[in-house]
Amino acid sequence: MRKWMLKWNLPTLLSRLYLHTRNYDYMEGGDVRIRQLFSRTQWFLTIDDHGNINGTQDPTNCYSILEIRTVSEGGVLAIKGVKSQYYISMNKSGVLQGKKTYNENCNFKEEFLENFFNAYSSAKWTKQNGTEMFIALNQNGRPLRGRKTKKENISSHFLPMYCREEEKRTD
Repeated sequence: MRKWMLKWNLPTLLSRLYLHTRNYDYMEGGDVRIRQLFSRTQWFLTIDDHGNINGTQDPTNCYSILEIRTVSEGGVLAIKGVKSQYYISMNKSGVLQGKKTYNENCNFKEEFLENFFNAYSSAKWTKQNGTEMFIALNQNGRPLRGRKTKKENISSHFLPMYCREEEKRTD
C-alpha cells in the first residue's frame, strides 16, 4: 500500500474500528486489554496457530486479536494471541517468535510516542551498543529483527486499536 493511499484509507479504517483512548491506569499492573495492534506500515500484527508472527491487512482476521497484559509496574507487558494462545517473544538476536509458555523473553516495554503511536521494546534484550530492540513490521507485513529497528522507524510504530471482542467480554 502506497503512502498516498494512507491518507485515503486510514480515516476509513479508523472509522470502522474504535481507537483506544489513552488511559494510563493499566500501567500499575494486573490489567488485561484486548486490542489489535495496527502498524504505521498498514498491517495488523498477527500470531497464528504455529507461533508465526506476521501482518495482515484484514481487520477481521481472528489472529490479529491480542491480549495485552501488564506484568509489572512501569509499562512492562506481555502480548498474547487470543485465538492461538502464543506469546510474542524476542530472543537475544532480536528474532520475533511465538511461545506457548510465558517466560522473561515475552516481556516488552510500552513507550508512548509523540505522534500518538506506541512502540514495544524488549524488556530483557538490547543491542550491543545498549539501544533497545523493538517489535516491528516491514512494508510487506514481515517482522523485522530487533537489531534492525529503532524507535524512530515507522515500522516499529503501532496503534493499539479497540477491538469488538472487548465488548463481548464480561469480567
